[in-house]
Amino acid sequence: MPAVENTPRDTKVQDEQNDAEDHVADAGEIESVADTGESLVTLRETAYKQFMNALLRREFRPGRLISQREIARVTGNSLASVREALKRLEGERIVELLPKRGILIREVRQKDIAEAYDARILIENHAIGSYAKSCSTEEIDRFLRETEAVVSAKPTSSEDQLAQLDLRIRLDRELHRAIVAALDNTPLADAHAKIETTMLLARLNLPPLFHSRGPAFKEHLVLLQALREGQVKEARTALRQHLLQARERAMQSTEW
Repeated sequence: MPAVENTPRDTKVQDEQNDAEDHVADAGEIESVADTGESLVTLRETAYKQFMNALLRREFRPGRLISQREIARVTGNSLASVREALKRLEGERIVELLPKRGILIREVRQKDIAEAYDARILIENHAIGSYAKSCSTEEIDRFLRETEAVVSAKPTSSEDQLAQLDLRIRLDRELHRAIVAALDNTPLADAHAKIETTMLLARLNLPPLFHSRGPAFKEHLVLLQALREGQVKEARTALRQHLLQARERAMQSTEW
């Protein structure tokens, strides 16, 4: 017996049924939230973090079109929580919401990378002097220890490579955010955080092995050692060279 194909009317009916089910689920979640005292803001933040974790695990890939239901299934969140998280993800330009089509995870172009690094150089070069004055020896020593461990790590399996990628992204963001935080300037910190999103999406287009062999953390060591010795001029030079070289590597790894 030949397979029966859905007609446009069948598809419309199914979509309407799914929408009705979604509204019921949303209402149920809101009622549950009211009962427990848990806020929708908390649910949104949880869904956001779990989406980003799935992105880092490469369960979602840049350039792919996905649905709210798929995000909910992969992250284990409700549709209402996912919808709230998508507002923030769209605001941070991680995803693009396409009516009647789904959610597109943004791909990063060479122009995006060039502009992001230009902005980072301006912000971080401005911040490094303040960080050199305010950072503690204990903090720099911790960064040095963790960076040396990353440089010496030799992941073999794909799981180890992904774990190392997660660690490298976390440590890289922590150091650069600490530098910018020394300015105590909220608008600049917010702008820097959005720029980091572009960097994250660019990294996700690369194989994990690329990161395990990359020279970025050796450049971090030069910067940290200059900070450890109180050499502000040398630290500023090391930071600028690191960002310029990172920019070049990112541009070479992106095809368009």
